[in-house]
Amino acid sequence: MEIMGNATAPGLGMPEPDFIGNDYWAGGGGSDNITSYPGFGNVGAKGSEVDWVNDLVWYGEAIRGDGFICEEHPAKLSSDGIWEKTVFDKRGYSFWQYRLPNLELVILLVFFLWQVFYILFKKLGLSIPNFTSMMLAGLLLNALLTIYGDKSIIQEILFPKNRIDIAGCLGSFGFMIFWFLKGVKMDVRRILKAEAKARVTGVAAVTLPIVVGLVLYKFKSGENRPLKTEEYDTLLLMESLTSFSGIARLLRDLGMNHSSIGRVALSSALVSDMVGLTFLLGMVPVTFKSKVQGFSLLAEMIFFIVISFVVLRRLMFKVIKRKREGRPIDDKYIYGIILMVCIACMYWDDLEQFPALGAFFLGLAIPNGPPIGSALIERLESFNFGIILPLFLSASMLRTDISSWKTSLTFFGSDEKKFAVASLVLLIFLLKISVSVIVPYLYKMPLRDSIVLALIMSHKGIIELSFYLFSYGLLLLTRDTFSILVLAIVINSILIPITIGFLYDPSKQFLCYQKRNLASLKTIGELKTLVCIHRPDHISSMINLLEASYQSEESPLTCYVLHLVELQGQDVPTLISHKVQKLGVGSGKKYSENVILSFEHFTRYVCSSVSIDTFTCIANPNHMQDDVCWLALDKAVTLIILPFHRTWSLDRTSIVSDDEMIRFLNFNVLKQAPCSVGILIERHVVNKKQDSPQNLKVCVVFVGGKDDREALAFAKRMARQENVTLTVLRLLASGKSKEASGWDQMLDTVELRELMRNNDSGMMKEDTSTIYLEQEILDGADTSMLLRSMAFDYDLFIVGRTCGENHEATKGIENWCEFEELGVIGDFLASPDFPSKTSVLVVQQQRTVANN
Repeated sequence: MEIMGNATAPGLGMPEPDFIGNDYWAGGGGSDNITSYPGFGNVGAKGSEVDWVNDLVWYGEAIRGDGFICEEHPAKLSSDGIWEKTVFDKRGYSFWQYRLPNLELVILLVFFLWQVFYILFKKLGLSIPNFTSMMLAGLLLNALLTIYGDKSIIQEILFPKNRIDIAGCLGSFGFMIFWFLKGVKMDVRRILKAEAKARVTGVAAVTLPIVVGLVLYKFKSGENRPLKTEEYDTLLLMESLTSFSGIARLLRDLGMNHSSIGRVALSSALVSDMVGLTFLLGMVPVTFKSKVQGFSLLAEMIFFIVISFVVLRRLMFKVIKRKREGRPIDDKYIYGIILMVCIACMYWDDLEQFPALGAFFLGLAIPNGPPIGSALIERLESFNFGIILPLFLSASMLRTDISSWKTSLTFFGSDEKKFAVASLVLLIFLLKISVSVIVPYLYKMPLRDSIVLALIMSHKGIIELSFYLFSYGLLLLTRDTFSILVLAIVINSILIPITIGFLYDPSKQFLCYQKRNLASLKTIGELKTLVCIHRPDHISSMINLLEASYQSEESPLTCYVLHLVELQGQDVPTLISHKVQKLGVGSGKKYSENVILSFEHFTRYVCSSVSIDTFTCIANPNHMQDDVCWLALDKAVTLIILPFHRTWSLDRTSIVSDDEMIRFLNFNVLKQAPCSVGILIERHVVNKKQDSPQNLKVCVVFVGGKDDREALAFAKRMARQENVTLTVLRLLASGKSKEASGWDQMLDTVELRELMRNNDSGMMKEDTSTIYLEQEILDGADTSMLLRSMAFDYDLFIVGRTCGENHEATKGIENWCEFEELGVIGDFLASPDFPSKTSVLVVQQQRTVANN
């Protein structure tokens, strides 16, 4: 298989044997009268060449007959066992000399090496991209082969000469799949939705370096140009481009793809990628001396693109329509698409163009997202990126000449060509940095964020490396030039992530400069809440809680409903406001419509005084918390309400689902939320009107602390609602003074005295009382017995997350806490051992407020 366009195998640096592809080897005169074989010169009757032919027969690669030797397909892949060499003595071979064991050894070694680098960077706290670790693994192998020479044990075992490079071919296939998946995950329509600063940045970051490079090239006479025109054009174009896939992978490794800077960078990279492809296609006619031949080639390329989008894309939509709801895509369609990817690469290779572009354009034509796009990503990406693609990156590193780096790192000495290559790379890098800083800054982006965005846009990775490798295969680049460019990519991929990590602190992106909690909210004022929905069973519980909360003209309730959908088959997270646009998310469309219709019905027929604004967030589960916190910060929300990760059956007696992804999200929101957070554990319907005419009985367990005060503040608001009875249960340590001895205890006393004073004066409401109880306890066992005795008296318990922390109320039971996000008391109330199935709301007050 030849994918790089020359006679060199696309693998781990070994030349491709000349006999590959020959079906028959002509000979004459029988086994002892073999005279010649194509590609191997003259062969004598008693020479080592005859032994070599015997080797072919032993390996199962040929069949020796009377007067001829015929190549056998398929060849023998595995040995006769690890004892073959011992059993057959000189005729036997070691197991690693066979194709399959050799391939397995290469895969295992490369995987081990890049994982070592990955773990090392992680332990050092450096967010280095995974592909950089893969490149360093290849460089380490290259260094070992360079030091120990061609006769080393590593060379003999892993890369034997005159053998087919199976690992390299497999790596090239993985690279082809990588480009295909890059196209699948890209949504070109997002260019129309990109912000103005993203569009301008993406265009300027490509065009300015190209224009400046062309102007400088024209000013220098042909005799003084150290680089040939083809070499200069290749470097200028590839260094000016910004790859969307490379940027998306970098942001994913840095955990920034859901940040505000990450969103702008993804949009800018998408625009830049499309502009770069336009330049690439536009240069095709220019590179040919015959304009007719150039435009004919361009027409063939455009024909392929049109066929992909007009025929294949429509065919894919027909497949989606025929698929039954809830059923996965049939395997035959997946296999058919992979076959078309191979055909597309062969077509572009036949045009003598970069073969992976065929896979890329085919991927663009595949509808992204579920069901087809997500199925392809799910089945191919993890295995391809973790196992196969590292072979390609290691192969690329083995083609570099490490010895040429010595002069490169000393300002290239007197070598004018190396100096020209390095100068061009550095010039374009500075131009991209400059324009990517200036343009966003003119659009009012903070200077630090503009610098971070510029560094992201200047990142180089696997896409640039693959183009340089292709150009090297076509002899457009010399080995020294290719080695310098590889060195520049390695340095770029290491230093830029480190610099970004130094300038960008993700913990500060949701820092709030105001108090946004219920305790500091005015008695009469607007309450803004953000309700998160994952599944349909979360809708009713959230609506019931909102209905039980107080709302009036003087104290309005504004609710932002965020439907969280897992991102599948795409690279760009999406946040959709349903007041602005309609949702179009494949199979997720019906689900989101149910969320919208349910809350619209609630505001129209149940509580017209509640203002509802619905959003849909399509995001990676590992970064959903960024979208939740960003929306809470943008809308000045006071309280985020999250569903618990466990769901109970209709009779509330058994657990039907336990989603760790939701629990992970809840943990992260609690850590970085710019406001207060509540986790709702619904096991009993929290409803005050429809299910029962009786009062809704709410109990607040109060021990002391800011979280308990926050829980009390929310309960006091609920107590203003009709038919809601509030009981405040204060737990006191037995035998200790009730006098306030600290600031927190003084605040607790003030809150409780105000509660009792308002209740005594009738300010709460006329027909319902607020009950205040105090109970002395010795330890956690007393608390457990007390709460069990009250289990069936209430419909809803409200507790602070840190309720009872470091207090006698939880002494002896804190080690039994199963869910840390609920706190000790909250975990006890939500545990299966608690006798009643009462719902629980665990509240955490806003953690940090930035100083102005």
